[in-house]
Amino acid sequence: MADGDPNKGDGGSTVLIPINAAEPEDLPVALVGTLAPLRIVVLGYYPVPSQAAPEQVRSNRGDEATTAIEDAVSQFADRGAEVESVVVFTHDKDETVDHIAAEYDVDAVLTPGDYAEELTRVLVPMRGDENLDRIISFIIDLMRQSDVTVTLYNVAESDEEASRGELLLRGARDQLAENGVDPDRVEWQVDRGDSPADAIVATAQEHDVLIVGESQPSLRERILGRTTGRVIGKVDQPVLAVRDI
Repeated sequence: MADGDPNKGDGGSTVLIPINAAEPEDLPVALVGTLAPLRIVVLGYYPVPSQAAPEQVRSNRGDEATTAIEDAVSQFADRGAEVESVVVFTHDKDETVDHIAAEYDVDAVLTPGDYAEELTRVLVPMRGDENLDRIISFIIDLMRQSDVTVTLYNVAESDEEASRGELLLRGARDQLAENGVDPDRVEWQVDRGDSPADAIVATAQEHDVLIVGESQPSLRERILGRTTGRVIGKVDQPVLAVRDI
């Protein structure tokens, strides 16, 4: 297993992939193939019962957890990916994900879902995200290194919001083109609706993976509230949440 090092190298986005080290599963081939060109941090979190001490569980299950994460790391390493890993025995998964995401300065955190045989169609819901530049930067890195196509998406409740949404998406598409992304690989779509979360969930059915902006500074708050949290809780597809740093 690669030793964890929170210092990133130069250039390129980093994705944190949390894996339950107590119940490990092979990562889908499509996920590995799509994300392998990026930097990868595999977090093996081992849930510890509240009445038990993490150190005690680690002493009994440490080798088992490490082996499980080594298998995941090897899937990326075999593709030539820059990958490192860390195993944490924890009472609180969400707190651990937040801590490791900050320590390793990752750009996006994966929430797993139902994986298609190929992850080629990406939906990117956009509003007036404060971290819009980070979202665009992440999309650029992903598209430069893969064959995915992207749909930039906005949900408006009025004609005025629809106009602003169109300007937002066209501007994002122009930024992608200015950074070498073929415009033919980028579509944009503005829909009208009273519930952005419901509209995003419905549109997500036509896509393989979502890239969303963090709506709160922590995973716990993101899952529990606002549009992004409701989307993550409802969609079947895997979600890459770009951190708002």
